[in-house]
Amino acid sequence: MSQGNSPSGKSKSGGGARLSVLGVILLIVVIVGIGLSTMKFAQINEGERGLIVTQGRVEGVQEPGIFFRPFAPFTNIEVVNIRRQTRTIEQNVASSDKQLYDIDIQVDYSRIASPEALQSSYGEIGVDDSQLNAFLDGFINDALKSASTQFTLDQALSDRGGFADRIRQFLTSKAEGQRSPVEQLYVRLEAVKVLDIQVGEQYAQLLAEKANLEVQIETEQKRREQIQAQQSNNLFQAEQEATVALTRERGQTAAALEAASRESQVRAIQGRYWRENPELFELRQRELMVEMMKNGNMWFIDPNTDLTLLLNQMAGSGSAAVVPQPAPQPVAPEVTP
Repeated sequence: MSQGNSPSGKSKSGGGARLSVLGVILLIVVIVGIGLSTMKFAQINEGERGLIVTQGRVEGVQEPGIFFRPFAPFTNIEVVNIRRQTRTIEQNVASSDKQLYDIDIQVDYSRIASPEALQSSYGEIGVDDSQLNAFLDGFINDALKSASTQFTLDQALSDRGGFADRIRQFLTSKAEGQRSPVEQLYVRLEAVKVLDIQVGEQYAQLLAEKANLEVQIETEQKRREQIQAQQSNNLFQAEQEATVALTRERGQTAAALEAASRESQVRAIQGRYWRENPELFELRQRELMVEMMKNGNMWFIDPNTDLTLLLNQMAGSGSAAVVPQPAPQPVAPEVTP
């Protein structure tokens, strides 16, 4: 009988197979356990970026989404906020005319989202917003002090937009041999606003008096403009009245000249016909009067009408023109001594 067919040999081969399977399972469990324990998982939301840092070096930037990497014991995900943020600064400053006042400003900013800027920002100032805000507040305070010295208090009160633009200019301008503050912090300025300016009680009283004086000046200016407008209107009316009076006078003068000319013509005609034949003149005058009254016609003549001229014109349409005149005064007979 052979040794290979013995029961003891079969049991040994079966036990070795079971041990090998258990070893594989155990190895798999160990590997899975190590993978789970060293796995890196992160959820990156909109408005955020994930910096993949392995052994202190940024190897990439994770866009919004899920980051999963097993067997990454030396990898960390640093979440960076790239949303728009706001800083409000209140400070007591001095104007160029040596006036002290309190000013509140608001600066809106956001981190530059490019991979290069995020990597540089991580290496220089980190990803913590509080650290970034501390640096930014220092730059804003310096810019606010510098800008206030370039404006009088009246200018700061009346031109808040210009004041805010000057603060922006200081934050975005490069100094000699240095980068600008926003370049040093790898941020982008979204807006700079002057929220409020508070002055002292004494200066506030001066501003109130100045406002009242400006109102009085404006009222006086309007009153003067009204007076000037009234004077201009009166002058225009006077010119119109003078023009009308001159036109009327010219018309009256022309009418008087015309009447005088016609009177002269009438007298000339009267004299001529009177000299030629007084009896015929009187006869013609009566004939014209009869002609005017014939056929039962009734004539209404204005008392101011020159009958002589009227009869002469009527006569001119038919026979020879005869202009009547009043009957001559009787001549006294000569007395022979």
